[in-house]
Amino acid sequence: MSLKTMTKRNLNMMARNITALVVMMAICIGSVITVMAQTVEVTIVDNGEQTSVSMMDPSEESVLKTAVERQLVEPVDGDDQVVFNEEENTLTIRRGLTAEVAADGTTRTVKLYYGDTVAEAVEDSGFTLGENDVLSVDADTILREDAEVSITRYYHVTLAHDGEEQTLLVKEGDVASALEAANLTLGKEDYTDVPLDQALTEGLVVTVSRVTYEETQETEAVAYSTKEEKTDSLYEGETKVKTEGVEGERTIVYRNKMVNGKVVETEEISNEVTTEPVDKVVLVGTKKKPSGYASISSDGTLIDHNGNRVSYKKAFTGRCTAYTGGGWTATGRPAQYGNIAVNPDVIPYGSKLYICSPDGSVVYGYAIAADTGGFASKGYIMADLYFDTYEECANFGVRNMTIYVLS
Repeated sequence: MSLKTMTKRNLNMMARNITALVVMMAICIGSVITVMAQTVEVTIVDNGEQTSVSMMDPSEESVLKTAVERQLVEPVDGDDQVVFNEEENTLTIRRGLTAEVAADGTTRTVKLYYGDTVAEAVEDSGFTLGENDVLSVDADTILREDAEVSITRYYHVTLAHDGEEQTLLVKEGDVASALEAANLTLGKEDYTDVPLDQALTEGLVVTVSRVTYEETQETEAVAYSTKEEKTDSLYEGETKVKTEGVEGERTIVYRNKMVNGKVVETEEISNEVTTEPVDKVVLVGTKKKPSGYASISSDGTLIDHNGNRVSYKKAFTGRCTAYTGGGWTATGRPAQYGNIAVNPDVIPYGSKLYICSPDGSVVYGYAIAADTGGFASKGYIMADLYFDTYEECANFGVRNMTIYVLS
């Protein structure tokens, strides 16, 4: 075989090999391009931290499984939230967490996810956040595991005290804390109409009652006693006041308990005689009357109570009354024993008189017609006899007497 023939043959073989190699390379490159065309890159966000994984035909389950196997994320459990977005090829993991919300003396545990806020925790707890209530953490704060949130209540409370009303916005607590917030101090016996340990509520009205004490005193008269002394300077049946009685005085001290200025209870704390009364002393006659006492003679004379014979020109017998009180008579004479009231048309003013009972047993004695008696003027009585005391008037009463107009 010639060299030319051999060379041509070798060239043909080389050409066939190159062609086969090219075909094989084309097949391999096509396969790689096909595989690359079916692979998708998935973005994984776990509690805000981002990673990625490439997969063919990704699904939530396959992506999550692959990410865990490659230790890109921690395994998830029933408390976690997983969301796969096929359009954006993202897998979002929000890990579960718990938080405690405290209000009104109660603590509630709520389950939430990474990224949730304090406001969402309060809403899930079931507590209502009032207009004036305050959170211990800002409402927009992102929660962390085992977060603790508390709600402090504020209430409008009205305190009625010392004649005024005061409305305050008061932090939750009891009535005692509201008084403290208002700088109100209770005295030892002051009290409120609502128990001090009662919890505050919106619109609560509390009335404070102030308890004070005062002492007052009153005086009252102490009656005097009447004593009798016997004397032979007066005839039997005659009396005379030796010493006028004077009332004494008793002082009573009271202690008044007052609530808001009004007396609710009174206690007597002392009662004593501060001025002793002066006894009234009355002289009682023991002297025997002489025989023929105030006896009337047929010759126009009479024997007076001293045993003296006295002439008279007229005699009037009738009812007489008694009066006292002092002052002055119609004739300008002082109203005193012996100056009597008459009907001046019957017995003229200035007439000298002697008065005794018809039988002479009761003697008024010598008198002057000095005053006008209303009843005497109307004819109801003969005269109104003046006595120095009411007791003498009472003893005399109304009785028949004979009035002798002396010569």
